[in-house]
Amino acid sequence: MKGLHSVKPNILTELDITEGFDKTIESKVKITKALVTMQDVLHFTGENRVENIVLGSYGIGVISEAGNNLFDLEKGTRVYIEPEKQCGKCFNCKLGETNKCSDIQIAGEDYHGFLRDFATAESSKIFSLPESVSDFEALFIGKISIALSIINSLNIEKGDHIAIIGGTTLGIILAELLIYYQAVPILIDSNKENIEIAKKSGVYYTLSDDEKWIKDVTSITGGRMAKGVVYLTDSNIAVKTAFNVASFKAPIVFSGTSHRNCTFSFLTALKKQLVIMFINNGFSNTASSINLLANKALDFTYLKVNKESYSSIATKFKALAKDVANDEPITDTVVDMLK
Repeated sequence: MKGLHSVKPNILTELDITEGFDKTIESKVKITKALVTMQDVLHFTGENRVENIVLGSYGIGVISEAGNNLFDLEKGTRVYIEPEKQCGKCFNCKLGETNKCSDIQIAGEDYHGFLRDFATAESSKIFSLPESVSDFEALFIGKISIALSIINSLNIEKGDHIAIIGGTTLGIILAELLIYYQAVPILIDSNKENIEIAKKSGVYYTLSDDEKWIKDVTSITGGRMAKGVVYLTDSNIAVKTAFNVASFKAPIVFSGTSHRNCTFSFLTALKKQLVIMFINNGFSNTASSINLLANKALDFTYLKVNKESYSSIATKFKALAKDVANDEPITDTVVDMLK
């Protein structure tokens, strides 16, 4: 097996991968498409350093060798591989409460991602894809799962106004899901293109003028401000915006796929007694995400993505690295692993 390793900052090298295969609990997957995100670009540049890891945050493929007694994972089945797995070492894992793992391992960061020809995974982490779910949609299952984790943490009720700081792909997916669950998203971003995509995707309240954000949220909510706020770390918006548009004692969720560091003052949060939470994965939400896609709860028609072949993705990484250096927004990249 081979994969694109991040061995030094700004250098990708195709190297062999040595990986065991236990047919009693695992299956082998031929990777057909992968999704490269901001997280991968930051690993590539060295801002978020990883050592000798294959990049590629999300991946889909077909079963090339099925494990024993797994009737729904036959050879040739199109599948999605859940990118998170339990560490097996923390206190909760040792107690057998793996659903409470305190050190979830993430593909492309803690273990090899999906820019490789084959991947071996526990069969419990491999999900067959309905025919109604396209390859393109399937690559965003991980982001849908994160969005579901965010929604679950906010205890949303019908009609709640939820501010989303950042019109990234995750932000737009989250906004669509909030509408699906009958909440009212308010998407805030200074990037006009992101705002336009959000509008086309059905998000009614979109704010792009940073001098009027507080005033506009006040008007939309009748002075109550946002019942909950989600700050996406992939955005280039000041964190204080999340605190300023929040109502008293509102929950604030910090999330994103890049895990970028940011600094901010807690003063406003302390005054408003805000409840701050952090979510970085969608562990255990994969089946629900696939079901949402199968039922057409989300529309990805207007999402902006790059498309590259495996043979050209190393060059694309260099271009994306320049965008990061210039504080330009990073667009997710779909990689055809068969070209």
